[in-house]
Amino acid sequence: MTTPLESRPLVVALMAMLDAGLPNTIGIFWGMAPQGATAPYAVLYPDSGMESAVDRSLSDEAPNDLRFQITSVGATPEQAALVADKTALILLTTVPTVPGRRVRPIRQEGTQPVLRDDTAGALFFATAQYLVRSDRTT
Repeated sequence: MTTPLESRPLVVALMAMLDAGLPNTIGIFWGMAPQGATAPYAVLYPDSGMESAVDRSLSDEAPNDLRFQITSVGATPEQAALVADKTALILLTTVPTVPGRRVRPIRQEGTQPVLRDDTAGALFFATAQYLVRSDRTT
């Protein structure tokens, strides 16, 4: 069994990748949007990562799985869908770079339709769940 990889460097790489790829008009936040954030924006909610239950090597080394959700927020349903499309395009066509790790392409595991956020007033949101797998290169 290997020592699990710290998730923070991979989350930082994901945030940087999204920040670089999204237009300046779409904000990206980690864990929550700040008070008063103006739509459109996306929020990345990562888990803490865990040893993969699959894909072990002959030496019993296991990669780390990091699952995360992107919540795309807009002032209209169309705007929330647009943010979801833009974040998905970045995540599914770009591989994050983390020194000392081999990061595999991100896979989308699920989505939910655009819904009205009744707790926030006139905002709409869509969610998508992703998996990124990585292991040590040394």
